[in-house]
Amino acid sequence: MNNLMGFDHAISHMQLLHVLNLSDNHILTLSKELRSDLESIVSSRNNITLTVDLTKNVISCSCDNLEVLEWILEHTLPTSSLLILKLSTCYYTHNASTTLAYPVLIRNKADLLFQVTFLQKLCTSYTPVLISLVVLLFFIFNIIIGAIIHRFRWKIRYWYYIGNNREFGRNGYTSIEGSLRFQRFKYDIYLAYEEDAREFVLETLRPKLEEQEYVVFVLDDILEGLPLCNVLTKSIHSSRLVVFVLSNGSRESLEWTIAAHMTNEESTHRGKSISLAMFYDSNSTLGLPENLQLLRHDAFIDYPINGSEDELSAFYEDFKAKVSGIITTTV
Repeated sequence: MNNLMGFDHAISHMQLLHVLNLSDNHILTLSKELRSDLESIVSSRNNITLTVDLTKNVISCSCDNLEVLEWILEHTLPTSSLLILKLSTCYYTHNASTTLAYPVLIRNKADLLFQVTFLQKLCTSYTPVLISLVVLLFFIFNIIIGAIIHRFRWKIRYWYYIGNNREFGRNGYTSIEGSLRFQRFKYDIYLAYEEDAREFVLETLRPKLEEQEYVVFVLDDILEGLPLCNVLTKSIHSSRLVVFVLSNGSRESLEWTIAAHMTNEESTHRGKSISLAMFYDSNSTLGLPENLQLLRHDAFIDYPINGSEDELSAFYEDFKAKVSGIITTTV
C-alpha cells in the first residue's frame, strides 16, 4: 500500500507507457491535466491500449467529482476506447448521517453507471431554475407595480406637483406656488374648455366673470415653455372652483384630460366637489371628472346661446349662486 493522495506528474512524454498502476493508494480524484496527458498518449499511438489501475483507492463519489466519474465510466470496459480504467470502489463523502466516507463496491461498468446516474440526478443544478424563477417574480412584480402606478397615476402626479414647491420665474412671471406663499387661493375660477369654445371663453365668459369681480384662470394665461401638467395642476390647486365649458369639442386634448383628472384629485383632497359643468352648445357629459359624472343637479348649468338680455342676466345670477354654493360648501 502506498500513500499517494493524488497523481499530478506530467506524463505526456511517456509514449511507451502501457500500464499506469495507481492501485492501493488514497487517491480521491484525477486532475484535468492527468486525464489530458493520458488521452494524449493514446491518441498519439497507433491502436495501442493504455490501462490505468485505480482499484483500492478512495475515489470520491460526490457532485464535485462527477465529471471525473463520467470520464472514468467512458473508459471502463467494455469500451471502444484504447484508454482503459479500472475502478473497484468509490466513496460517498457527503452522507448526511455520518462524517465518515461511505464505500460503494464497483464490480463492473453497470455498477459505475448506476452511481454516475444517481449522482447526475442528485447533483442537478437548480441555478437555471432559480434564475428563471427570480426573473419571473421580477416580471410579475413589475407588472403589479406598473398596474398600481397606472391605476393611481393621476394621484401620484397630483401629489408630486403639489408637493414640489420650488419657486421659479421667467420673463417676470412668478410661479403659482410662489404667489401662494401667503394665501390659499390665487384664483376664484379655473375655466376648462376645448379649442372650439376658446373664442366664447376669452371674449364673452371671462370678461363677464371679471366684471363680477371673479379672478379667472384660463389656458391662455400659461406662458409658452412652462411645464403644462405642473402649471395646470397647481392652477387647479390654487382655484376655488373649476368650471368645465361643455362644447362640441372632442374633450380628448391633453389640457382637458389633465384638468379633469386633477380636479377629481383636488376634490378628493378637499373632501368636497369643486367643479361646475356649463353646457355650451352641447348636452354631453363625456370627459367630465368622476364626481361630476354623478349628474348632481346643482353642478350643471345651461348657457343660453341665443338668449335675450333677461335670459343672460338670469343665467349669470344662477351661475353666481351655484358658484357661491359650491365654494361655501363644507365637508
